[in-house]
Amino acid sequence: MKRIWVFCDGSTGALEGPGGNGKSGVIQSPAPGPRAPTTCGAGAVALDAEGRIVGWEWRPLPAMTNNEAEYAGLLLGIGLAERLSAEETIFLLDSAIVVGQMTGRCAVNSRSLHHWHWQACAAARALPAIRLVAIPREWNRVADGLACQAGISWAWLKAEVDKVTR
Repeated sequence: MKRIWVFCDGSTGALEGPGGNGKSGVIQSPAPGPRAPTTCGAGAVALDAEGRIVGWEWRPLPAMTNNEAEYAGLLLGIGLAERLSAEETIFLLDSAIVVGQMTGRCAVNSRSLHHWHWQACAAARALPAIRLVAIPREWNRVADGLACQAGISWAWLKAEVDKVTR
């Protein structure tokens, strides 16, 4: 059986100081220099049974709430699992709210999340077998990093690097 583990995350673009988790707080650069204009992003990383990375995705997102970004990360992970033809996928998220809503343990009370929840449920039905697990944020650093990186404008970043390398 081809089983994969997919770490999923969404970021609203704000950092909690150096080494922040991208969830909320004041935006700060980790080093001296210009601050990157940040937006929202989503990231997903798939691992095989031996812990090898077998796929990863990241995507910038428009401005949205943290929970919407978490759902966007899950959707990114579902697409990744589908492309990898997984027979069973274990989704690992640091959002207990999204896991609770997806498993039916929590109601979807937010109007803005209804569409995201419906979209994630519909996409998940395309996969043969899934499990969703809420994990601590510190276990989700790679997906979190991809989500945060996706929130940095490539055009801005490239222009800043070009200034330094000229």
